[in-house]
Amino acid sequence: MKEELQKLVEKFNNTESKKKEKLKDLTRSINIVFEDDGSYHTVLKSGILSDIEEGTVEKGDITITTTTETFHKILSKEEDAMTAYITKKIRIKAKLMDKLLLNDILS
Repeated sequence: MKEELQKLVEKFNNTESKKKEKLKDLTRSINIVFEDDGSYHTVLKSGILSDIEEGTVEKGDITITTTTETFHKILSKEEDAMTAYITKKIRIKAKLMDKLLLNDILS
């Protein structure tokens, strides 16, 4: 999973968009926990995501918890992220504004 997450980070970092411009003044730590395959984290700072690292940040601003199967279905657009969230296949622990921030990062 680390390699797949790193590819997503690189794709985000190498894409120019107005959404990234909105994120330039924010710093957020993001934990990604796979119930069946470990945990990882990254940091959003100045509109750039850091490389994926194993483990979680103790007081992360955003924690996403899911399974690798659900994650792959969301990436392949086989499953909608909002539907997965509503059906609790993906859980996000964050302040409301940070949940909205995720939409900018993931879209």
